[in-house]
Amino acid sequence: GWNGMITFGALYFLVPRLWNRERLYSLTLVSWHFWLATIGIVLYAASMWVTGIMEGLMWREVDSQGFLVNAFADTVSAKFPMYVVRALGGTLYLTGGIIMVYNLWATVAKQPAVASTNSAVPAE
Repeated sequence: GWNGMITFGALYFLVPRLWNRERLYSLTLVSWHFWLATIGIVLYAASMWVTGIMEGLMWREVDSQGFLVNAFADTVSAKFPMYVVRALGGTLYLTGGIIMVYNLWATVAKQPAVASTNSAVPAE
């Protein structure tokens, strides 16, 4: 999540400057992207934390003779709801990324270039 957000911020900063645009196409889309990506990362990470703790506790559970109580298939089936939450988080994160791609494309394609104010004379 951290690396993704840093990359998103860098792209939002660089694209208007590299293509000589005054600003991004839509700051509202940037806000939507931020919140979708943030909620997606929180859901993704939280579901994996819960899954890891639950799986570890299930693997530690033994009966009075020292045998495991839960079979491997039991742990896999118990994790299914958390994998659904993980998929939802990943979908939100991906949706935010798609919004970013559209916003950057619209910045380059739909906005006029800024007139160059560089009046410097090149060295001879």
